[in-house]
Amino acid sequence: MRNIEQMTLDEDEEVLAPAVVVATMALLAVFALGFVVSAIGLVL
Repeated sequence: MRNIEQMTLDEDEEVLAPAVVVATMALLAVFALGFVVSAIGLVL
């Protein structure tokens, strides 16, 4: 199983790397936004 995943990563590494970075940034942005909204909700 690991070998198949490694082969896929090796083949698509140049394509996946930017997508992974964008997805991670988006996830962090959504989490931060949710945290800010929750904090504002608690203050109000």
